[in-house]
Amino acid sequence: MTTVCAGVRTTMHKANGLLIFLFAMSIDIRCRAQTLDSLLSSQGYDRFLRPSFDSDPVEVNMSMTISSIDQISEVNMDYTITVFLRQYWKDERLAFSNAKKSLSLDGRLAEKLWVPDTFIPNAKESFMHKVTVDNRLIRLDPDGGILYGMRITARAACDMDLKKYPMDSQNCTLEFESYGYKTDDIVFRWKDGNASIYGVESLKLQQFLIGEYNVIEGTSRYESEEGEHSNVRFCFKLHRQAFYFIFQTYLPATLLVVLSWVSFWINSEAVPARVALGITTVLTMTTLISGARATMPKISYIKAIDVYLITCFLFTFAALVEYAAVNFRSSRVKKRKVSVPVPEPVSFMEESEVVSMKKLNNDGADTESRVHTILDIDVDNGNVGSKKVQVDTVISEEEGDPPKKTGLSFRNGMRSFMRQVSQVPLRGGVAVIDKYSRWLFPISYSLFNIFYYVYYNEPWVKWTSPN
Repeated sequence: MTTVCAGVRTTMHKANGLLIFLFAMSIDIRCRAQTLDSLLSSQGYDRFLRPSFDSDPVEVNMSMTISSIDQISEVNMDYTITVFLRQYWKDERLAFSNAKKSLSLDGRLAEKLWVPDTFIPNAKESFMHKVTVDNRLIRLDPDGGILYGMRITARAACDMDLKKYPMDSQNCTLEFESYGYKTDDIVFRWKDGNASIYGVESLKLQQFLIGEYNVIEGTSRYESEEGEHSNVRFCFKLHRQAFYFIFQTYLPATLLVVLSWVSFWINSEAVPARVALGITTVLTMTTLISGARATMPKISYIKAIDVYLITCFLFTFAALVEYAAVNFRSSRVKKRKVSVPVPEPVSFMEESEVVSMKKLNNDGADTESRVHTILDIDVDNGNVGSKKVQVDTVISEEEGDPPKKTGLSFRNGMRSFMRQVSQVPLRGGVAVIDKYSRWLFPISYSLFNIFYYVYYNEPWVKWTSPN
């Protein structure tokens, strides 16, 4: 029985404690409501007038916690950011003395208070989160200090310089400014300089690394309007990670170039094999370039990836042209090796004796042209195998007839140039072209890669996160 009574006493004690706590809570809530009602009604509070509207401008301090940065688009040149923005200012009309603690109020009370008309100038679109209620808070201090916080997401413009894409770094900003008030009414400040920005170190981006950042305070002027608007800016740098592009674009392009060099080791007589290999690499490189440019904005300058892909295309095309030169030179050599045999009757002559026959036109023949034919035959002892045939044709014209002029043209010039090129003697035959190409192409491509990565070297030293 004693144990049961003790249990009842304990339960009654706990119940009394809970009732006392609930009673105190209700009193505190009623006190806060009376305090707020008295501030808004008895003192004639007008939410349409800024604090100290007849004196110095209101100083609004800001701090910001970055929740995420994503959807960075080079095509649209913008990015999406979600932040917790907090604004601090003092409104002496809301000062109270019947409480010692700050009042945490419902965010919907912002409709009854004066708040800064802050907007984001470089935002293409933005919104405040409203799940499950409006994501905003209001905290009121006894001296009239106000904290107004909200959670917003904005798609902000970022002017990107893509000349070094995909090994580039971009400078982006997020701006806050008063939409209607000028510097005579509102002045924006960052609360603690760079320390006013939180959450940068914990950000994880798929393709970028967050580099250095800083905050700026300034003003802006619109058209011919008198006065300036105060604003604050958060500037940060994005370093692109190029690993994705190495495996997606650079490595396939390099392998295609190397594949085009295989034709240098294929016999020049295998025309179908070498032509098919050259055309395949050229067409594949064209497809790779088209795919890379499809995800890029249509800009008027050349990007770093364009330089690399175009150079790789030229290397593959040069390998195909190299075989065209080998085939052309080979065909010219074959033509020069063709000889026409001249049958002659066997004659018995002494060694080293040369019989020369010259046939001239008769005096009564046509005088417009004369054909001189000289046939020299060298016969060894009993052997008629070594012969030399020389035919000279000379055409003479009547006196007084002007010689025919041969006009110069681009076609004739190209024929002359190709004839001279084909007659350049090569030691080792046409195979020497492939032999030199086996070394010249790889060395040239290696030098190009060295100069390329030295010139576009900025992001490669920032693959790791900044300290």
